[in-house]
Amino acid sequence: MTAWLRNSILVVMGLVSASALAQQSPADWRWFDVEVLVFKHAPNSENESFPWHPPRQFDAQNDVLSSFYAPDFSAFLHALDMCPTDTLTRPVFCAQQEELDPNSVWYDPALIMSGFDQAPATVIDGFGGDMYTQPGPFLLAETTFEFTEFREQLERRNVGTPLLHATYRTPVFNRTENYSVRLFGGRNFGPDFLPNGYQQPPFVPLTVAADNAESYIPQLFEELEGLFGRVEQQQLQLSYRDHRTPNPPPLLELRERSQRPQPVWELDGTLHVYLVGNYLHIDSDLELREPQRVQFNQRELAAQVEQALQPQLNSTFLRSYRLSQLRRVISHETHYFDHPRLGLVVQIRRTDLSARR
Repeated sequence: MTAWLRNSILVVMGLVSASALAQQSPADWRWFDVEVLVFKHAPNSENESFPWHPPRQFDAQNDVLSSFYAPDFSAFLHALDMCPTDTLTRPVFCAQQEELDPNSVWYDPALIMSGFDQAPATVIDGFGGDMYTQPGPFLLAETTFEFTEFREQLERRNVGTPLLHATYRTPVFNRTENYSVRLFGGRNFGPDFLPNGYQQPPFVPLTVAADNAESYIPQLFEELEGLFGRVEQQQLQLSYRDHRTPNPPPLLELRERSQRPQPVWELDGTLHVYLVGNYLHIDSDLELREPQRVQFNQRELAAQVEQALQPQLNSTFLRSYRLSQLRRVISHETHYFDHPRLGLVVQIRRTDLSARR
């Protein structure tokens, strides 16, 4: 079989599979309830070595939390009267022309949530829905939880801090559909850090300093004296060895004060529940982000000396700890995914539409 023929067959099979899925109604899917509890472990004194991973951006098929935190009010706007344009005063509740323009994209959950210091809730009390007609996953009410006592014990014993506790009802397909759900919560580091983990650049100054402003510049012998002192006290080691820390941040332009930062959550990632035959699988890909002081990796000796002479280059980096585990599971059993920094508890429960068809 030629490569062209093989690729053509794969493409046709993929189109047929996608078409068949699109033609099915929600009542034809297999639906399950997924309860998740994500928490970070209490700090400990053990020295463990982890890679200096930068944060990643997650693009999941389904995001049930963004619409929960930042609801879409499009239907409400379309029910309002148009705002008058020939008067200086206007009603409190009216719609602007650009808000009703079908070609304008004014609803942006990420932009709305960029102003949040943290996710509005840890325990998600969802609005529910009808799996016979709903086009995708939806959040269930807090009354469906079975991990409440466990979450309360974590907090009471101070062994972990819950970041997200939710139950959602979702259709479950085979692995190739990659029908994953995005999960996030905790603090929003966006005002201080970029999505790549480096600190946000400073704002454009409100006033420009005078050109003749004097600043103290250390003399060469003072710099050398400080450098040698740090070497003698073993606070500085110059070498060509790769320290496996992030590279220095790129040069960035100053920020405008009107610029809204992209949300960067303390917890972020995806959970993919899928079926192989009649067996359920959980593929978890979560990150816990923590700001940490870092000496950026400098492989050149001259750059290391320059970094030592300029302590401001030793900055803070938003470090990412990753929990990525794949496991075959059984419904109605509690499954625990562990990491030294992060814990995940999951239970998948059958619904009236879970049976194989």
